[in-house]
Amino acid sequence: MSDLKVVLFDVDGVLLDSLTPHLKICEDKSIEYGLGLKIPDATEFKKMVRRGVKISPMKYFFMAVGFPEEFAEKANQQYQRIFMQAYAPAPFPGVHETLRALCNAGRQLGIVTSNVRSNVVEALGPSSTFFRPDCIYAKDDMADLSKSQAITSAMNKFQCSPRETIYVGDQPADWEAAKAAGVKFLGVAYGWGISEDDKGFPIVREVREIYRYVLDCATAIA
Repeated sequence: MSDLKVVLFDVDGVLLDSLTPHLKICEDKSIEYGLGLKIPDATEFKKMVRRGVKISPMKYFFMAVGFPEEFAEKANQQYQRIFMQAYAPAPFPGVHETLRALCNAGRQLGIVTSNVRSNVVEALGPSSTFFRPDCIYAKDDMADLSKSQAITSAMNKFQCSPRETIYVGDQPADWEAAKAAGVKFLGVAYGWGISEDDKGFPIVREVREIYRYVLDCATAIA
């Protein structure tokens, strides 16, 4: 029987199918700025993430695919303004049903993401209502907090312990954040930077598997 009470989610690559739109804005801005970059495809990009290339916040995403820093900053400013209008990602299949099932099973839900709140809430649509509003930690909410510190802050608000908390992410950096906060971690193999070859933490292959894992999860810290 699982003792998990709180499930915290990363967003991009976990709840939102957003890698292709992010690579597309990079391609378009490279053309607009006359940079002539060869933007990696999704498979190549995932390999970069698995090698530990820094991709967040978004300025570093642009730099990771070859933007010089000054153009990465310019692209990031435009990204904040236009991404949801021109490149809006959609939730993965099963997201709404999975979040609803977790809530119905008595789990409390929060978000810890490097994306900005407006992007997250708009893209998730009705699914955003499953999350406690003051436990949505986005880039513009976190100030100087790291992801691990945001996870700890969320636990404090939920008044739960690390053993009662799990963080669901799609990048090695998410795993590091979970370890730093002392919470369980669940990796998703359908996202930006974790594959079925990864060891050291449990992995699910589709969104709907998250619900079953949380309900069946052993109490030992992963």
